[in-house]
Amino acid sequence: MKVSKSLGDNLKYIKDKIDGPKTFDFFNRDFKIAGRDVSLIYVDGLTNGDILVWLLKFLMDIEEEDLSIDFLEKLVQSKLPYTEIDLLDDVDTIIDDVLAGPQVLLIDGEDKAIKIDARGWEMRGPEEPELEKATRGAEDGFIETMVLNVGMVRRRIRDPKLRVEPFKLGSRSKTDVGVLYIDDRVDKDLLKEVKQKLEEADLEGLPLADRTVDDILTGQGINFLPKVRYSNRPDIVAAHLLEGKICVITDNSPTALILPAVFLDHTQNLEEYRYPPLIGSYFKAIRFIAIFLGLILPPLWLLMAYGPDWVPEALEFIGPEEVGQISLGAQFIIATIGIDLIRIASIQTPTALATSLSLIGALILGEFSIEVGLFNPETILYLAIGTIGTFAIPGLEIALFFEIARLILIILVVFLRTPGFIGGVVVIFMLFLFTKSFGIPYLWPLIPFKWKALKTYIFRQSALNLDERRHEESKEDNTRPSE
Repeated sequence: MKVSKSLGDNLKYIKDKIDGPKTFDFFNRDFKIAGRDVSLIYVDGLTNGDILVWLLKFLMDIEEEDLSIDFLEKLVQSKLPYTEIDLLDDVDTIIDDVLAGPQVLLIDGEDKAIKIDARGWEMRGPEEPELEKATRGAEDGFIETMVLNVGMVRRRIRDPKLRVEPFKLGSRSKTDVGVLYIDDRVDKDLLKEVKQKLEEADLEGLPLADRTVDDILTGQGINFLPKVRYSNRPDIVAAHLLEGKICVITDNSPTALILPAVFLDHTQNLEEYRYPPLIGSYFKAIRFIAIFLGLILPPLWLLMAYGPDWVPEALEFIGPEEVGQISLGAQFIIATIGIDLIRIASIQTPTALATSLSLIGALILGEFSIEVGLFNPETILYLAIGTIGTFAIPGLEIALFFEIARLILIILVVFLRTPGFIGGVVVIFMLFLFTKSFGIPYLWPLIPFKWKALKTYIFRQSALNLDERRHEESKEDNTRPSE
């Protein structure tokens, strides 16, 4: 519906639409500007009251002769001292904007309304995120307000080529989503694909914000390898933008999605780049060894403990002399589930009780279970090594994949022994081999092999060399002349 010149008709339509009497936080403030009846509509709790009080005082002091001709034009151009204003001519758009936070000024006798973006609400400070801590460098992290998150990225990339394209997702929630990229570095075909998926998304709301956007973009099915990287740090997002990647920031979420994200992207940590090249490369090597041991060591030790014929005599010592009251395989499965149970419980536990939970978990899965003969000490040792290995992975999503994959390998070893272990490893490798993240092979740049790009992942490189991580298709796309 177009804005009517009748102020009463506009207010009646808006109040009927939102069922005014049942919407306690919706307000309209009626007053006069230069003898004209006007009404300011807004939602309490989404408004900066100090700015509105100041604006109301200024508007009420305008003399009638100041706006006798071209009322709306003069009001906007010379009598409204505020930066973020716009003119609206559709009442449904007005309702959407007001419910998002801005305020709208309706004027009797005018067929357009003035939008004043004086939003304001309680928010937390940009603290360093818990999952991506660093001993050096910036200590700010994203919060739940998209505009401020975009601003943190712009502080780091002051390039006029940095683009932030807005989308509204959800027929009811109308959640703001921003797609960030650097125009002359991004893969234009990938950008087109991302924008098309967001535009065609048919859903009522985004209750899980970034997670819902991930589902829209990747359509995750049985293959639960993460195809996007999550990050709460603006410096990490800025680094990936400079590599030619796309970042998606969702309102109401402190997490950005980075895409495409191959396997090695999930293993990168900001901390390693804070050290000199030799030390940073050493920590990278430790991390890759930890990832490998976290997946392979527990099921491989269990397989050798069963004593297959191919185990050489030099390794026959592997395995406990006394198994315990339950079989080794059952011990591994129960202990793995127990560790995951403690992880789940720790998320639900208040911070004040977290230490107590950790102590209880360590006693139950460690000392007490060994003393009563349920678990063998070596079972706890190798599972602890495997768990620490997954904790060393910066990407939580890929770490959870390795945890599930390790449990599956343990189950296969328990029931099928050597064929189960070999088959499981082959299936996991094939899953990595045939998975793609937005068209890029998941094992790139290892398969297909690209040494210049691969060395930036396995060795600590200077930031000057990170351009090599850009995929060839992205580089070629940006050498084409613009239309």
